[in-house]
Amino acid sequence: MKRIVLVLIALALILIIGIAFVAMRPGDQSQSCMEYYAGMDDPPAAALAWCQAGEYFSWESTLPVNEGFDALNIFHTCQGNPEDPAILLIHGYPTMSFDYAPLFDELKDDFYVCALDTPGYGFSDKPLGGYDYSIDDDARLVDEFIREIAGLDEFALLTHDKGDSVGLALLQIYQAYDEKPYRINHHFITNGNIYLPLAQLTNSQKALLNPLSGPLISAFLSGAPLAEGLANLTFATTLLQSEIDAYASIFDYQDGGRVQHEIIEYLNERAENEVGWLETLERSEIPTTLIWGELDAIAPVAVPDYVWASYLEDREAPADYWRIPCVDHYLQVDDPKLIADIVRVTLEGSPPAEMEGQACRAVQIQANQ
Repeated sequence: MKRIVLVLIALALILIIGIAFVAMRPGDQSQSCMEYYAGMDDPPAAALAWCQAGEYFSWESTLPVNEGFDALNIFHTCQGNPEDPAILLIHGYPTMSFDYAPLFDELKDDFYVCALDTPGYGFSDKPLGGYDYSIDDDARLVDEFIREIAGLDEFALLTHDKGDSVGLALLQIYQAYDEKPYRINHHFITNGNIYLPLAQLTNSQKALLNPLSGPLISAFLSGAPLAEGLANLTFATTLLQSEIDAYASIFDYQDGGRVQHEIIEYLNERAENEVGWLETLERSEIPTTLIWGELDAIAPVAVPDYVWASYLEDREAPADYWRIPCVDHYLQVDDPKLIADIVRVTLEGSPPAEMEGQACRAVQIQANQ
């Protein structure tokens, strides 16, 4: 018993030291990504280009618990011709809108493509000191971005990973409008744990979620190991070192490693709300398309299979379900042209049963119409 007490005391001391380390180290104090990269001799070219393609707007959290925080600087980018059909992309955890850079290149000649970094991610502000990172708050941010910043009257919504949850919470906001201020004409949902009982969280994710180990890990976490870990575990393609360096630099903006314990807690909010969100999807009148990379070990195909069978297959509004055998979690990076092609033919209203990609075929395995 004495030994157990000593171990617990030692763990508590380590935790306290780690939290103190977070509070005391100065870290990156940049107020914008341009300021951040101006201080580097040789910034990663892809990350710098993404920064230069975007801009900022000011946003205040809607949560009472965040009332003591100043307004946040939110990074966003819209590319292409504003007269073309619009697509809004929402990123996942733990990454950022930069995930969509290859997909932007495939879509922006035919579409007006927009994305933003939610608080705690990418080039947006990453406040510490008890800031509550919330899916519902993110959805309200996206709603304001659509109406007030991007000025989108009509668009297709494409989401990934944690962005799937933000998109479903946005769908609740959208359905609650008596008079809709914009029209979502299609809802694309890609790899993400939208039904947690069937998810396969990694040991690292579980450790970051843990109230004891999470703050300690975040205290010492930097962009390089985050980017290397993602490159090794979640992509079917082999990322170039320059691509890994780009991800690492964006993680390190405002010391993003320090907020990893806070932002991954979206999974707890997901667990509390996922049935309600999925029931919202079932009620939705928006045509919906699931697109899933089969190599994903974290959000395996059991997840979309369940969501399709339980919420989409028998609903009245059109829905279909695509699988791609040779891509992983970051399907929009593994084969951006194939994802763009699926989006195009779906929005045109005549998708074939199969589509050829770089390494394999995407197969439409289900459709409810």
